[in-house]
Amino acid sequence: MIITATVTATATATAIAGVALLPDAKYLNRAVFGAWYEEDIYDKFCTAVPQVMNGFWWRIPPAMRVRNLIFVHVPRVAGTSITRALYGEGCIHHHSMRYFRALDPGFAQSADSFALLRDPFERFASAYAFVRAGGTALSRLSTVFQRQTAQIASVDSYLDFIEGRGPLDLDFVMRPQSWFVCDLQAGTPLVKNLFVLGEDGAALSAYLARHKVGKLPWINRAPRAALMLGAGQRRRIERLYAADFALIESVRRANPERSRSAAIAAE
Repeated sequence: MIITATVTATATATAIAGVALLPDAKYLNRAVFGAWYEEDIYDKFCTAVPQVMNGFWWRIPPAMRVRNLIFVHVPRVAGTSITRALYGEGCIHHHSMRYFRALDPGFAQSADSFALLRDPFERFASAYAFVRAGGTALSRLSTVFQRQTAQIASVDSYLDFIEGRGPLDLDFVMRPQSWFVCDLQAGTPLVKNLFVLGEDGAALSAYLARHKVGKLPWINRAPRAALMLGAGQRRRIERLYAADFALIESVRRANPERSRSAAIAAE
């Protein structure tokens, strides 16, 4: 099928005798499907042709089925550490919960599911450091977005870049967290369990222990200095990520009895 052929193309140019035959696969993705990333292509088809997406049930990782547990990996929220602990190598993707529900509705309904959220200001600072550094040693910012963000030299220019762009025009680290875990029309969570990083550490540790995961490694860390945000910058962040602020507040209200603790480290 054309979907599989395109999205599984090599991510770098193929060359024979020094002549490039194929451009970066992300440019092919963008030209054909209007999305840079493979995950976004499938996400678009989740809405456009959900019946077709059922035929891709086999894309759900076997380790996920074995655990009967779906972890939705929101970028810059300690997700790499958790993904490795749960599923091992090869599952570091940023699929939305909509994707899993479209691929196998029965499994998505019966399996447990969870995701981590993060204070939007903290996540913004982590994402900004990630973009300015071109990624981490473990996870590099894609060449497409390295080129697009090469001129960013300040928080304001980074905000300028994000404002006015839709989710599919942004790298995963720049997108709202709600984009990964919510119904985009209703704005309601599709993931059964949500935890706030740095606040729900004890509850998260207990939850992971029930799924036979103990102490987590701290991987994909992005060293960064403290980011001082001005009042105007904070207001811009609040506007950009308004859905995330509302989502996290709803999680806090729904779980007032949780003892707030930072039991795991953040990316």
